[in-house]
Amino acid sequence: MSEASSLIARLKQYRWIVPAQGEVELKVNFFAKKPGRFEQTLSFELVPSKRQYKLPCSGTGLYPSISQNPRVVFPQWRATMKEGEVIFKEYVESTKQFHFGPLLCGRSREWYKTQNCPGNSENITIFNNSPTDVKVRFSFENAGEADTFLLNPPRMTLKPKEKKELTLWAYPTSPGFLEDKLVCSIEKNPNPVVFSLCCYGVGMKMEVSTRELSFDKLLLHRTDCRTLVLKNNSMLPMAWQLRGLDDLVENFSLSQNNGILDPRSEFEVTLHFKAEQIGSIEKTLRLEVSDAENILGVVQTENIKISAEVYDVSLGIDMPEGADGSLEFGTINVLDKVKKVLSLKIKGIYRIEYRFTLKGAGPRMQDLASYFTVTPQSGMVNASHPDASVEIIFHPTSEILLKNIPILYCQVIDASSGEGGQAVTNIPIRVSAKAEYSKYSIVPASPTDFGAMIKGTKKSRTVVLKNNGTLSFKFHIRRELKLASALESKSSKQGESAPSAKKRSKGRKSGSSTQGHLRLGMFTVSPCSGSVHPSRMQLIKVECLAEQEGTWEEQIYIDIMDRDPTDNPLGIPFTLIVETCVPGLVENVASIFKEYPICSSADLSHQLQSVKGTGLFVRDENRFIFSKVQVGQEAEAHFSICNACRLPCDVALSIKPLPGEEQSLINNIFKLDPVKMSIRGSSSAVATVTFTPPNKQSYDCTFEASLEMPKGSVEVKPQILTFTISGKGQELPVTVVRPSARSKREIAVLRFKRLQLEDTEMLPLVIRNNGIKPVKFMLHLEDEHGVFLLKGRASTFKTFQTGNVEGDSVRNESKPAKQPFFLLRHGQSAEFDVIFKPTLAQRLEGKICLLVGDSRLTLTELVGEGHMDEFTLDGLKEDPQERNAKSSLKKDIIDAVRANHIQFGHCPVGKRCRRTFTITNHTRTQFMRFVWDADAIFQFSPKVGHLHPGCAKGITVTLKADVPGTFRRRLVKCKVTKINFKRPRRKVPDWDDQMCIVTWKDIPRKDLAARWFKKERVVETVPEPAHTVLEKSSQEAEVYLSAIVFYTQFKLSTTVVQFKDTSPLQTRIATFRLSNTGKVALEYSWEEAEDSEAVKKQYSSALMRHFLSSETLKRCRKMLHRFGWQPDRPFETQSSGLQLLHQLAKRLQQQQDSEQQQQQQPEQQDHPKLCRSRRVGSALEILPDPFHDLPLFSIKPCHGIIAPGQKQAFQVRFSPKCEGTFETTLQCRIPNLKPNQKTGQVIVKAQEQKSLGKPLEQREKGQRAKKQKPAPKGQNFCQLKSPEGTSNIVPSAAAGLPPFTRDLCIPHLPAHAKSGCTLSAPRAGLGGSRAGLPNS
Repeated sequence: MSEASSLIARLKQYRWIVPAQGEVELKVNFFAKKPGRFEQTLSFELVPSKRQYKLPCSGTGLYPSISQNPRVVFPQWRATMKEGEVIFKEYVESTKQFHFGPLLCGRSREWYKTQNCPGNSENITIFNNSPTDVKVRFSFENAGEADTFLLNPPRMTLKPKEKKELTLWAYPTSPGFLEDKLVCSIEKNPNPVVFSLCCYGVGMKMEVSTRELSFDKLLLHRTDCRTLVLKNNSMLPMAWQLRGLDDLVENFSLSQNNGILDPRSEFEVTLHFKAEQIGSIEKTLRLEVSDAENILGVVQTENIKISAEVYDVSLGIDMPEGADGSLEFGTINVLDKVKKVLSLKIKGIYRIEYRFTLKGAGPRMQDLASYFTVTPQSGMVNASHPDASVEIIFHPTSEILLKNIPILYCQVIDASSGEGGQAVTNIPIRVSAKAEYSKYSIVPASPTDFGAMIKGTKKSRTVVLKNNGTLSFKFHIRRELKLASALESKSSKQGESAPSAKKRSKGRKSGSSTQGHLRLGMFTVSPCSGSVHPSRMQLIKVECLAEQEGTWEEQIYIDIMDRDPTDNPLGIPFTLIVETCVPGLVENVASIFKEYPICSSADLSHQLQSVKGTGLFVRDENRFIFSKVQVGQEAEAHFSICNACRLPCDVALSIKPLPGEEQSLINNIFKLDPVKMSIRGSSSAVATVTFTPPNKQSYDCTFEASLEMPKGSVEVKPQILTFTISGKGQELPVTVVRPSARSKREIAVLRFKRLQLEDTEMLPLVIRNNGIKPVKFMLHLEDEHGVFLLKGRASTFKTFQTGNVEGDSVRNESKPAKQPFFLLRHGQSAEFDVIFKPTLAQRLEGKICLLVGDSRLTLTELVGEGHMDEFTLDGLKEDPQERNAKSSLKKDIIDAVRANHIQFGHCPVGKRCRRTFTITNHTRTQFMRFVWDADAIFQFSPKVGHLHPGCAKGITVTLKADVPGTFRRRLVKCKVTKINFKRPRRKVPDWDDQMCIVTWKDIPRKDLAARWFKKERVVETVPEPAHTVLEKSSQEAEVYLSAIVFYTQFKLSTTVVQFKDTSPLQTRIATFRLSNTGKVALEYSWEEAEDSEAVKKQYSSALMRHFLSSETLKRCRKMLHRFGWQPDRPFETQSSGLQLLHQLAKRLQQQQDSEQQQQQQPEQQDHPKLCRSRRVGSALEILPDPFHDLPLFSIKPCHGIIAPGQKQAFQVRFSPKCEGTFETTLQCRIPNLKPNQKTGQVIVKAQEQKSLGKPLEQREKGQRAKKQKPAPKGQNFCQLKSPEGTSNIVPSAAAGLPPFTRDLCIPHLPAHAKSGCTLSAPRAGLGGSRAGLPNS
């Protein structure tokens, strides 16, 4: 059954039963017999309801197909192609054809397949653009007739949208245009897909212009060339190569022997030939042609014949040659003649003709005919007459120099080559010739000035006449000729130069012949004639004897033979000049003291007050006076010493004391510089006198300037300038109190520290007026770099007289005349702060000047230094002794203070003393490594370590000395180097030799029965990280260490202190001294010896229990314990603690008073005294009387430190409470003593006088007090009576009674006494203290 009939049969089923909640599957098949779109609707009806449902169905029928778009199928394509254009592997849409282009032909298909030629194949794309699978079969339309095109694979199956490649080959076997069609048959598609293909078969054939290259007849040493044209008329490039070149002689060369010739083009190959050997040459070149890729090999060969004939025409020239091979004429004088002969000789068999010509050697030597003559200029030689001679004459008319220059040419003509001949060669002949005048030089040049000469002296000069030419010449020195004779010889002078060369002797000697002398006035010249050889000199001596004063001038003439006629025809003039004079100094006062005012003695007082400079000169006294020179400061005076003569002179300067005085009085007060001077003629020199007054007094000296006469001159009395110099030292109007350091110039110096840039340091400047009169002044800061700042303090501006002041600083600005000023009265001081803030890394200087009126004085010198060190030591201090050390201040250049000192101070023997500081790396990217080079006494920790960029590290220096010693500025160096790490910067850990790793190891116990291991602590030092040290990066930092290590030594003024008899409740004081006789500080602490009896409290607890309630006693004990009340320590008093307890007692009293007022307000009206009595008694509940708590013996101070060489006074107090004899031992604890030295002890002895009553302890046992006797003089008693209804009360110090009365008075309490008590008023003076007893 067919598919259609089966489909119809299936459609006959039109009823289906669908179960509840179920489904029925219905299959719909589509089958199309032709391409197109088909639609149909299926209707369904429910039987019970007869409701219909419609299902639209549609389908499209298509043939299987592949893409026919050439842009998809072919990798390269174009729209059109030009006529005659050659394209390769492209599809042309206009022709609908794929072009393989021109391809080689000539081989079989099997040969092409084995060669695997990529240019003959192409891959195209087969694309399935249909929704169904496609099966394609490929074939060619003319497959049965031609075997040009091939394909692979022949069949292909593609899924929808799938692409596959089909490979096509084109192998033309014959030349010409070949085409075919690719047929793609698709299964189930009646319409095949067809693509048209074509190619062009090309055969290899190259055309050659000629097959013979002939050079014909060629003259020897000539060069000729021939051209071979290669032409390619095909559409493919061809490769060509000429072989056989190695068989040719070396004289042949090709412009190119191989190459590739493009399609439809031609190329010229040039063959060059140089005739080097006479004879005939016949050779053959082979041309080989192949395709560009050499696939087919050599497909064409051509033989090219080469022929040439070489002949020669030769002429030899013999001539006298120089060292350089040129025609040498040598050196002659101008207008002389030299002749040279050339010999010509023919070497060949042919007849030749020669012709000589002269050519210019440059723009200045064009007319060579006037210098050279050639005879004969032309001629002919042949085999019968092979030789010929030619003369060349050199006759210069001016100076000329030819050195190996081709100016003469010999033209050789081949006469056998036809009419007129053929110029074979032009032979250049190099010529060397020189013609010159006599060359000379005269040194020195005219005129020769002998200058100024002292009368009677003699001086000589030497004139050097040098021959600068290459020929000898003669000279003659004569006087000036008369005008007539000069005119007669003028016409013949030009002819003298030429024949003079003929008069020279042929044999030249090595020396110069001289003769005769010539005298003109005061001058004598010798020799006056002679001859000078080349490069030699003649010394002409000219002597002058100064016989008469004045200026004298003479002229001589030097005649040199064979010189240029235009050079002084009458002779070379030479002038001699001299001036004769007598030396002397200018005595004009105005010229000597031109810098200072000049006055008379009558006007001296007025001039001294108004003078502004250093001093002035008094004409009638012949005295120079220094004015306003401060004590200790320098003042300079400059005197001009003028030379009245044109001759230089020597002057001796000196400073002498006045007649009758000693030289030592002016030593170091007046200084002269220089002591000797040489003054040029008609010039001046300055003599400087420095005046430095050491005290406030007058000083005088004599200044002398003595003219020294030279030896050999006429005898003249030497001239001496003399005058008196006076000066008086004046004290500064103000004195610099701080700083105290003074330079070698006795000027105050402020030395700042060596600071990092932009850091600051401030030092005080205090000036004081020690004079009687008030001083008005201003301060001027001279600071070139602006790193110093002068700032006044608040107290200083009380002395600043101005109406409008802005700021509080004085910068380096000059103050106008009418400006504010400081006013210091007698004894008044002004304080300033000098701030140093460096901005440059160098030593910096400044000055603070004092402006007093018109005077400007240096008050203080400022010295500092800034730095930008990459590695610094921070936290160190300066050495105070070095800041003001004389060795540093007395230098010419004072350095800044360096903070590189560690002062340990006084250190005990055998104990460690530590100091710390910090090292800092100021770089941003560079690591550093430091190593301390210290000895065993000073230990640095860490000693070796690394510093990261921008980081700091603390260094601890430990000093431990087992023996005494003094360390003064012990130098320790730290070597610092820059290092690098291989690891990144962030991963480099910090390291120093103090870093360690702590681990715990398990160690078996000695007891074998133990179950647990013993833990042992193991400390390992962290190894230093690997690094590399940078070259030339090492630097050193210096630290100075100072310490004093000694045992403590002491001395007591006494060892026993004996007090006088002391009454009870009185205090006596004894004094003794403890001296520190050692070199280190002494630390002491006093304590009572262990064998001494303890001192008990002197107030009675039983009495307190009798008068005070139990609650009050408990509260008192707690408060005493809270505030550290320690009565058992007899050598310490706590006055501040007692005062605090008294204040607390008063506050508690006030609280109790307020409570009592509320509870007993009615009773206060009836019994006012009772309230006061109870208020008095409440104070004892808080604190016992502080006087009772004084120890029996006490010492003050009980501890402290005594500096070396100092003493400490101690006060020992004795405060008895009862009768008896007392003795104790005070022991002084002093550390750092020698091992065998004992500590200090003082024995204290005392005795108390008999008391008026028994001790307080006996009265506490219930005994009744006896009747009191009248008090001794100076003592007072009071009677206490208890009021009715009151308890027994002991009055407190707050009640206003003297404290000692409470110990002497025992309250009498009869049985019939009433409650309360009455306090009798004491007599006058009870509130004061007795002798030796303090008030409470």
